Amino acid sequence: MLEKFQIKKELNIKKVIIISLIITIAIAMIVITILYISKDNFRKWVDIKVLRKNITIENISTIDLDADKNNQIYCYSKYICILNERNLKLYNLSGQNISEIGIDINTALFSSKDKYLAIAEKNGQELCMIYDKQFLWEKKVEGQILKIYVNRNGYVALVTTDTTFKSIITLFDSDGNQLLKNYSASNRVVDVSISNDNKYVAFAELDTSGTLIKSNIKTISVQKALDTPKEAIIKSYEADTSKMIVNITYQDKENLVCVYDDSINMFNQDNNEEILKIDDNVTFMSADFNNSIAYITENVSGIFNSESTVNIINTSNNQRYAYNFEEVPKEMYTCDNIIGINVGSEIYFISTNGILIKKYTSSQEITNVLMSSELGLIIYKDRIEIINL
Repeated sequence: MLEKFQIKKELNIKKVIIISLIITIAIAMIVITILYISKDNFRKWVDIKVLRKNITIENISTIDLDADKNNQIYCYSKYICILNERNLKLYNLSGQNISEIGIDINTALFSSKDKYLAIAEKNGQELCMIYDKQFLWEKKVEGQILKIYVNRNGYVALVTTDTTFKSIITLFDSDGNQLLKNYSASNRVVDVSISNDNKYVAFAELDTSGTLIKSNIKTISVQKALDTPKEAIIKSYEADTSKMIVNITYQDKENLVCVYDDSINMFNQDNNEEILKIDDNVTFMSADFNNSIAYITENVSGIFNSESTVNIINTSNNQRYAYNFEEVPKEMYTCDNIIGINVGSEIYFISTNGILIKKYTSSQEITNVLMSSELGLIIYKDRIEIINL
């Protein structure tokens, strides 16, 4: 009896110790998480010393380039594309050539979303679609191609021009079937976007018919374009003459985010809301995300002292995030939910919740960068450096 009591007592002590350890570890994890999120200096120390997010050329893969060829480089999803001599070569994250596709395109316009890649001949007539590594379809269109855009479902909006119309917008579905055409005799379309549910096509145009240039945003209903084409344009917004449209992007919840030279506005079913007013401290801005906008501000405290901040606003819930760094940014790159910041020979890759993904230090000045949702490319004349994100 005494022996059973002793065994039971020892088991209870072990349970208490185990439970205490679990509680201690849980509390420690919670404290560390709170510190990581709230304390900038602690987060940077963890990123560098613990998570090893700082990388150099020794940690990455590269692709050698033939500098004598006209290499047109692009990336989408987890693939790197090199187009030359009408041959598209696909490489993986390790820099291995995994596929080749012959396409009748010499000077390319690229657009991608997730695994869809649309390629068109700049100022030409050829258009083709690729999904993952598979060639899907190709088209020869009328007029000259000025711009292309593909959404996450493989729908493609094409902007062309001809001798009669300054801008023509054509929409194709994921199988290459033409769904609609919209014509503009005098206005130049500068950007186009397709909603995630494929129901709407929005386009930004510049009206140059008067003494002052005007920026217009218009929305086409795809269903109305099929049923009653004359009623296809369901919304039209003319900005003040002082505002110049830069680009537009459909984000989650079918929010249409419009970047002007002095502000960023968001259109939805109910209203037009200004979510950012640009001032002199803002150096770069973008809305090319799934559900955010980002802009960089600089704070100069002396001749040699400056601090920069990436400010991020979630357009779905209005949550705000920030990431601080001590260098002066030279360029900002964006894709899906990733921000790249070039500061010279280094580049930061940051998520839209303000967390550092990777910091890459190159052996020379960084001047040409491409990004997808899964990788970043540093492009030089003789090679491509691949950062796995």
